[in-house]
Amino acid sequence: MPVAIPNAVLQIDGAILLFIQNNLRSPMLTQICKYLSDYGVIIMGVYVVLMLLWEKRRVFPIASACVVSGLLGDFIKDYLKHYVRRPRPFLEIPSLEPLIKPPKGFSFPSGHTTLAFAVAFILYRILPKRYSIPALCMAVLVAFSRLYMGVHYPTDILGGICVGYIAALITEFLYKR
Repeated sequence: MPVAIPNAVLQIDGAILLFIQNNLRSPMLTQICKYLSDYGVIIMGVYVVLMLLWEKRRVFPIASACVVSGLLGDFIKDYLKHYVRRPRPFLEIPSLEPLIKPPKGFSFPSGHTTLAFAVAFILYRILPKRYSIPALCMAVLVAFSRLYMGVHYPTDILGGICVGYIAALITEFLYKR
């Protein structure tokens, strides 16, 4: 049985998505958001490797922590999607038009957001801020792109951020042991 989401939350989520659709969408921003939605996490991975090589830091320990954090976040995300079973917003809001091929599966939490923030938060916890702040900015852009595309609710994004943070904390704990 799906988790019941309060009506007030549904109304706020829907209003935000319709605001984005009706006021922010443009051809150029659509192209940028499609690119971020498809490749944002890959760009983060390349950034991490290049930054670590540039700084002559050991790549493997930090890159492996990013992978572990991402996998852990994905595991938690899959469990929550199965437990919450929230339909995608374009299925619940008739006037909302997704800008990409409608994804299958449930909506909460956002998988793209979970992965982006699981990596960004682990970087934030272990690297100097001059390197981790750009990763956090990229994670925010990936998260926004999922709203812009009309495939996630804002609370799906918040859920993905929380799951990413929890995955990063657990990963940091495991690596410090």
